[in-house]
Amino acid sequence: MLKMNDLVKLTETPKSTILYYVKEGLLPEPLKDKPNFHLYDEHCVNLLAFIKYLQSHFYATISQIKALFAHPDFDLNNPYESLISALPIIMGAESETFSAEALCAEFGLSEAQLQQFVAEGFLSPREGIFTGKERDILGILCRSDENEREIIETYLQLAKQLAKHEVKLAEQAVENASQKNIKLKHLFDILLVMKPYLFNMQTFNTYQQRESKQ
Repeated sequence: MLKMNDLVKLTETPKSTILYYVKEGLLPEPLKDKPNFHLYDEHCVNLLAFIKYLQSHFYATISQIKALFAHPDFDLNNPYESLISALPIIMGAESETFSAEALCAEFGLSEAQLQQFVAEGFLSPREGIFTGKERDILGILCRSDENEREIIETYLQLAKQLAKHEVKLAEQAVENASQKNIKLKHLFDILLVMKPYLFNMQTFNTYQQRESKQ
């Protein structure tokens, strides 16, 4: 068991944040052994690390994290393994939604054109529901000229190829019974941190090299 000061130091989390998480049900209530002397389960260290991971890499809100933790198949002892099957809660839980008719009217598309974007994989509404994310992506698509659309299509084809390898890695990580959560967290690091870094920095470096030659 840990005192509040110890939990604060180990997790680099302010006391006020920890108390808020307890109030919201994200952390278990402490053991109140004596008045003003509360002890926290050591598992709270891992939980706080996982909450920070969701916030920093998935931009998850408190309500999304609460929904994730309340999911019947979510295991707080194996959070990264559970996250794989519960990703829609974190990635698709947006309050603002749009009908297909509204999007078509806004961007001057026919419903057939909108559904074509979905069929090709440019848009991925969850259970047929379009959120603010799909609206943003649709706006980018509609503003793109021929050359820009070509690079977007290249991204899509590359993403489909990468997805097969990424899923295979995830399956291998799940099969590794002794280190599931460690392997899965590492895989999320690759997908969420390494992949965008490599793609974006290669573009930046190439641009810098071209500029230096001019």
